[in-house]
Amino acid sequence: MDISTLEALKPMLISFQTLALLVLFVGIVWWAYSKRRKGKFDDAANSIFDEEEKARHRRGTEQDRAGANKK
Repeated sequence: MDISTLEALKPMLISFQTLALLVLFVGIVWWAYSKRRKGKFDDAANSIFDEEEKARHRRGTEQDRAGANKK
């Protein structure tokens, strides 16, 4: 196989690569938006609020946005 044969195959290989990446992208989007994953992603998205509530209960005092204790 010489260089001219590889140059002739290059457009076809690029087409296959583009098609493979498109299929991979569609697969990832399908996985991310499937109904089975919704609960896990919602839990992960709301986990930051759970941590703030736990930290507030541990401290015993409520803080304002700047971090100062409220009276």
